[in-house]
Amino acid sequence: MTNLVTQLSFLESEQETVTKTDKRDGEQPETYTGMYAMHKYWSKKPYNLVSRYIEKYSKPNEIVLDPFCGSGVTITESIRLNRRAVGIDINPTAIVSTKMGLTHIDLKALKKTFESLRSEVEQEINSLYQTNCPKCGNPQAIASHTIWNGEQIDEIWVECKACGNSKTVKKPSETDRVAALEPARPASWYPTNYLLENYRINAKAGMRVCDLFTPRALSNLSLLLEKIRQIKDEQIKSVMEFCFSAMLPQSSNMVFVIRRRGKSNGTNGNGEGKAEVGSWVIGYWIPPEHFEIHVWRCFENRFKRILKGKQEVNYAIPVSATEFLSFDELEKSQVGYLVSKGTATDLSLVHSNSIDYIFTDPPHGNRIPYLELSLMWNSWLNYEFDLENEIIVSESKVRQKNAKDYEQRLKIAFGEMWRVLKLDGYASIAFNSLDDETWLSLLNTLLAAGFKIKEITPLEYSARSVVQDTRKNALKTDFVITCRKQMQEFRQQIAFGYSEKELLIAIKDFLSSRKNGAETYEIMNCLLVSSIPTGTVFRVSQIIETIKDIATYNDGRWQLKPS
Repeated sequence: MTNLVTQLSFLESEQETVTKTDKRDGEQPETYTGMYAMHKYWSKKPYNLVSRYIEKYSKPNEIVLDPFCGSGVTITESIRLNRRAVGIDINPTAIVSTKMGLTHIDLKALKKTFESLRSEVEQEINSLYQTNCPKCGNPQAIASHTIWNGEQIDEIWVECKACGNSKTVKKPSETDRVAALEPARPASWYPTNYLLENYRINAKAGMRVCDLFTPRALSNLSLLLEKIRQIKDEQIKSVMEFCFSAMLPQSSNMVFVIRRRGKSNGTNGNGEGKAEVGSWVIGYWIPPEHFEIHVWRCFENRFKRILKGKQEVNYAIPVSATEFLSFDELEKSQVGYLVSKGTATDLSLVHSNSIDYIFTDPPHGNRIPYLELSLMWNSWLNYEFDLENEIIVSESKVRQKNAKDYEQRLKIAFGEMWRVLKLDGYASIAFNSLDDETWLSLLNTLLAAGFKIKEITPLEYSARSVVQDTRKNALKTDFVITCRKQMQEFRQQIAFGYSEKELLIAIKDFLSSRKNGAETYEIMNCLLVSSIPTGTVFRVSQIIETIKDIATYNDGRWQLKPS
């Protein structure tokens, strides 16, 4: 037990040193702006901290792989740091997002095409949002925001050029309701495929993608997409399709209404706080009170963000960074990238012993069902997606994606990663889970593949989000488990261990050393990071229960109970 306490004390001092260094160097997690804020995606890692791992474990011109590339942070940072990069993901939206963060665009041509698109569709889109101005009576005023409460409209925000009002709130008429539910111009096409029933993401049985939008929104989205697909320049068209995909959540019925009752912003006349626009959180929850936002407004707002992002891409990504279609071509070059749709269980496009470093963030059990949550995007743009081979645990009954399937596929993926990595090369795996068996399975799967765990460090999020676990017992950081490929005859296995008494002493010692107490994740970071290399780990569930027994929780931090 003395050895463990010594390790904990050493680790605590090490963590304090790292924190001070981070603050001094300005290396706190950066938020998602510019090129990283063009399109929503889940579990994005702080690009500035990911870049530190790339710099530490690889050299310029070496090849970095991310077989779960997601929105492309690892790939983009590798290119920015003068590495070559390979990105693979099973989600088509992830592949498109990654490429958008790497490819240059003619900004003048892009803006010109946007204005041309505006001249084609804005007036026609406006025609479905026409309403009477409550101030001057202009019948061609525009409903910029419509607040629904169930099947009824509660209020409309009106813009009127005739009297110059940018926002007037009014109660709807029956004509307004009919305009939203029975638009004069029916949609020519929209996706009618069903969401996969999954209670965790509020996808109910019989729910379709099109049910996430009002009939009026469907009509205008259909028109906008039709016009985008008529753009002749393929590169600019792809950016506009990307913009369309990115704006879909905000044009849906999933945008909740924020009401700040009792605040200085007044009331709406019914004693309720004035409405403010929320956003899409996660899953397919349609709040009882939700917004319907003018489609062109959503598209224009998103375009401004994407234009800013593409400006940054043009500046940050070297012109010499060529996209290659084969690994052979990438290997022969000194700069460039290969981004391909595929599964981490089959990295056959990558040669054995050819990758210098891997940084990746595989799905963490059942935390985020990526493909199910991307159905809206993939369906609207007719992307083909492979649900069968996704490495995930899903509560969707039709998928049969259980823990066993997840573990088997992840084992194959780690085996493939070991195969393509050079001998003595490093692989960093980001992970976060509150489940004991999931943790143990991940660690032992890495070891069984032939990796030796060399370092485990906490990785802060860029910003807390609803997607991430924010309960008081949650792990509010990821762990980055860095392994090394070695030819080992004996492959270590990890087991649960330590008695309740040992755990009790370890937690008491840790909290005693913290004058201001500690958050749950700080305690867990310390205990897990120190115990995993010993071959014996604490149970996550046991840590949480023991903390609750010996400490009190105030203002977000745990303090030892008086003796």
